[in-house]
Amino acid sequence: MAIDEMTAPAGDTGSARPIMKVENLSVVFPRPDASDITAVHDFSLSVTEGEFIGIMGEPGCGKSTAAMAMLGLVRPPGRIATGTVEFLGQDLGKLDEEELRAIRGKDIGMIVQNPRHSLHPMIRVGTQISNVYRAHNDVSKQEAWEHSIEMLRMVGINDPERRVKAYAHELSSGMAQRVLIAIALSSQPKLLIADEPTSGLDVTIQAQFLDEMWDNVQKTRSSVVLVTQDLGIVANYCDRVVIMHQGTIVEVAEVHDFFNSPQHEYSKAILGLQRRAQEKGVAIAKVDEKAPPLLRIEDLTMHFPIRASKSKVHAAEQVSFEIKPGECLGLVGESGSGKTTVGRCLLRLEEPTSGSINFHDVDLASVSREEFRKNRANMQIVFQDPLDSLNPRWTIKQVLEEPLKLHSDMDQEQRLDRIRELLKLVGLEESFVQALPKEISAGRQQRVSIARAIASNPDFIVLDEPTSALTPETTAEIIELLIDLSNKLGIAYLFISHDLTTVKFICHRVVVMYLGQIVEIGTKDQVFETPRHPYAKALLSAHLFPDVANRRVDREVRESLQGEIPSPITENLPKGCYLFGRCPSQVEKCRNMPQELTELEDGRLVRCWRVQEGELTD
Repeated sequence: MAIDEMTAPAGDTGSARPIMKVENLSVVFPRPDASDITAVHDFSLSVTEGEFIGIMGEPGCGKSTAAMAMLGLVRPPGRIATGTVEFLGQDLGKLDEEELRAIRGKDIGMIVQNPRHSLHPMIRVGTQISNVYRAHNDVSKQEAWEHSIEMLRMVGINDPERRVKAYAHELSSGMAQRVLIAIALSSQPKLLIADEPTSGLDVTIQAQFLDEMWDNVQKTRSSVVLVTQDLGIVANYCDRVVIMHQGTIVEVAEVHDFFNSPQHEYSKAILGLQRRAQEKGVAIAKVDEKAPPLLRIEDLTMHFPIRASKSKVHAAEQVSFEIKPGECLGLVGESGSGKTTVGRCLLRLEEPTSGSINFHDVDLASVSREEFRKNRANMQIVFQDPLDSLNPRWTIKQVLEEPLKLHSDMDQEQRLDRIRELLKLVGLEESFVQALPKEISAGRQQRVSIARAIASNPDFIVLDEPTSALTPETTAEIIELLIDLSNKLGIAYLFISHDLTTVKFICHRVVVMYLGQIVEIGTKDQVFETPRHPYAKALLSAHLFPDVANRRVDREVRESLQGEIPSPITENLPKGCYLFGRCPSQVEKCRNMPQELTELEDGRLVRCWRVQEGELTD
């Protein structure tokens, strides 16, 4: 297939001019004692004016390397071995460094993944924006400074006159990422290359940033090449998608065609969870609604003291819910909402300030640590990062043998049999028993973590962001494994996640948290189909489901929250509704009126007086 034919954008693009054309680009990394590694092989892509292109693939597939190479940049000792890159008809490979610098930052902007590593820690962010702007534009220091303020305002940073004087460490991750975006857009580039620009952002902040980027493309007819692993971003914003696997492009398609009829086997694997959800729905077993609760927590509160201060961090406030045997309860919300704190308190990895934790009719919050250990075998946790949670010096056999030694009286032969059984349950070969965690993939590491958690036959497991470090295809495998284990063993889960796509797939009910409080509890269908609390509505609207039939950019109204979640420190908490200041439905009465979690007619619980009194409807 010819390059132009393979990469031609969908739709009527006859009048659109090409911005960049990449042909047969290859990047190699030499090794002194072995053959060279080809990180990118024959990468070809044509980007047209006003186009938004997504590049997807698993970590290590070469997508970030390809994006950097489009700018003529390669991390040492790598080099561009073959290929050409033309920008507006000019061959970038024939330009010297000074000529390239004149294009980079002015006509081509780049946003990298980690703002903490990219912003200078000793220079104010306003000065950093000004320096880049002055490098490409003939303006005074004062004009550049004023432009920096306008750029911060454009990317949605509140009080830009003050923030422009801040250092990088004084900004949240979301704000630091916006500073990078402001730098990249400061000279109004014709092409923006963004490498995982939203990976450290909450869904509400991510939606605001991507909306701004999309709107900028529509206004200026610039173009965007976005490197990502997020199917939702591609489905909601991209015109085309490029799939890379092992350094090679395996599929290029218009976004609707890719999601509706992927051609390559790897593309089908990436879309596994979404396609299986569409074809057969959730396969997790139904819960017996008449069964007594396995776990009930009431008024769980967790305050962290601040050294040399009377203030406290209010991580969780009067959290109450119950979980039945075999049920999967989703716990969702932005970073800083208290999700992980609640999960850790249930297992007393953090000692709660107050409240009760009734498990099998025993209040675990009031028993001694020694008494609590007797219940430890029945309550387990799977952590967010599998590599961090596994002892790097232990083999997989040692990792799985530890809970058996602690919670059973098995002899060595029985333990070995149980380890073989656990490996089979989580889909791992017996040959992995002598491997170290670093020698296996992230997906296999998480399977080992799950095997360790079920080793003692628990009734309940806290799953703390178990798929956040995994690729889409590995996420699909882990979710199906968790469903299968719940169906076979009757395990109940508390599924903590910011990924609402996986929550929708696996959970029976959903709890929405904001700033340490529960704001809504309902069935999965209630929360996802008809959320009632303004925060739940905004959270669901901001989450980018991989559904090309309901693209965010095609909606007339995009619900969103202003700003970021406030600090949970005592003096910073709102006096009334915690959402006041960000809520699109707020009235003056909300400012000083504390909200109570109240049951509605349909059985769900909502913390909003305007919803309770019928002022806010569906």
